[in-house]
Amino acid sequence: RPRADSDAVEAAVRLLGSAERPCIVAGGGAVMSDAAPELKSLVERLSIPVVYTWNGKGALPDDHPLNAGTAGWPGSLPGNTIAASADVVLSLGCKFTDWSASSWRRGATFSLPPGRLVQVDIDAAEIGKNYPAEVGVVADVKSALSDMLAVLSPEDDRRAARRRSGYLDELAGLNKRWVEVLSPRRDHPGSPMTMLRVLHELRQVLPREGIVTVGSGHPQSSTKQAFPIYEPRTHITSGSFSPMGFAVPAAIGAKLAKPDTPVVCIVGDGDFMMTMQELAICAMRDLPVVFLILNNRGFISIRDGQHGLMTRQIGSEFNDLAGNEYSVDFAAMARTFGFEQAVRVANPTDLAGALQRALDSNEPAVVEALISRDASIAAAEVVGWWDFPLLPTAPAEVRADYEIGLREEQHL
Repeated sequence: RPRADSDAVEAAVRLLGSAERPCIVAGGGAVMSDAAPELKSLVERLSIPVVYTWNGKGALPDDHPLNAGTAGWPGSLPGNTIAASADVVLSLGCKFTDWSASSWRRGATFSLPPGRLVQVDIDAAEIGKNYPAEVGVVADVKSALSDMLAVLSPEDDRRAARRRSGYLDELAGLNKRWVEVLSPRRDHPGSPMTMLRVLHELRQVLPREGIVTVGSGHPQSSTKQAFPIYEPRTHITSGSFSPMGFAVPAAIGAKLAKPDTPVVCIVGDGDFMMTMQELAICAMRDLPVVFLILNNRGFISIRDGQHGLMTRQIGSEFNDLAGNEYSVDFAAMARTFGFEQAVRVANPTDLAGALQRALDSNEPAVVEALISRDASIAAAEVVGWWDFPLLPTAPAEVRADYEIGLREEQHL
């Protein structure tokens, strides 16, 4: 593993020690380097909140009290609040892409500067690429954290605990508030179900070590924002480009790699249709993957983007000529592949049982959940910002808001 320059390590520790409101950003590099034990030790010793990116989810358990949740677009209330107000940010294998950094809009996720950045990355080209780094540490994340831990003293730990007690109380309040923001859709009792209610029911029955592969669009965003992950490498996402067609083959690959671990594919209906033929592989090889299809009868994340850009949708809802919602019966289709475990669920009270039976069967399974088109994101309001260029036909009020965001972007 590439190790850091000792002077850079000491400079990083000094800067973190001087901070009043430090924050750690766990990117994909923190997971890929297997740095979870070192990360947990550092945040607990120095009382530093952690936010994470798409690929950094799982670096620290989501139920850890120092986990502020996801940052960027879409982010969480605690994640973006903590990141935006940090006076020192320690980045661990994070590239600061547009989604991870809310398109670099000042204060939407990060404020760098005036915040000061310590950036750890195995690739020297990433240091200071999107934000100026006061301290650059070119190293494998795991080895860099190990070296930082080695230079800390017990007095550093005590000083951090005294200095940051109020800061951590603030984090606890933000995390509590975020649960309150999510609860209306998480606990929604009616039909059609909300996407977040389905994800909540899955989390109740899936073991902590269970693996989820996540497709594109709203399922990807809602899982990032509101589906707790407890162990590294158990959240396999399609990443920043959010390609459709990823989740199904990714789930098959995960099951082949980890045959004794439960694997659930979380995928929307439009995304699922890109690669649903791969159910044949599961049937032929008797691979016990559970496919959780979130069926809202359309490419609804695209529809919502169309509404935001031009206040109308074109071709993104699956409707017949009379305007009625159209849907494939995916559970029935799965049975034609030879799936004995295939069920369509419309009532939220039936969902946990259906998911538990699918997991317990040790067979390939499809659970098709009929969900609302209009409550497909985790929270009623999107947290964060994304620079999505407007069409010339965009309404004036949409363009005015967009231009405010443009003026607030921080670019090197």
